[in-house]
Amino acid sequence: MKNVMTTIAASMLCSCGFMTPAKQYAGDSLGPDEIAVIQSVVGSPFADAYHTTIIGYSKIEPNGSGERKEFGWPGFTDYPSEIHLLPGEYEIQVYCFKGFSSRRPKKTLVLQAGRIYRLKCDVRNDQALVTVSLQVN
Repeated sequence: MKNVMTTIAASMLCSCGFMTPAKQYAGDSLGPDEIAVIQSVVGSPFADAYHTTIIGYSKIEPNGSGERKEFGWPGFTDYPSEIHLLPGEYEIQVYCFKGFSSRRPKKTLVLQAGRIYRLKCDVRNDQALVTVSLQVN
């Protein structure tokens, strides 16, 4: 019975349909030194850590919110694990989940070209936290 439950849980996680990468700007594809890459940390299906996927973003403009994008259907499909954006300030919304527990926190980032931002979720004291590690392309 345990093997059946393991197989079912793995199938459900894999069916979430993480699309990657996802170019999120108009025009021709730009090189890695001209864009910012946001990656989410999706761990092993049976790990004790929270998994992180990207469910949307808003570009923050001086006069308010600019471009806004939402991905997929909550909890089901088409949440990318990587998106490519032009430099600027963005509010990124992520879906953090583990077992039957989930959260949808937001993180504001000032993105620079040529950088990779890896987002990881954790929940402490019932608060969802998004940590960011930075790498250079």
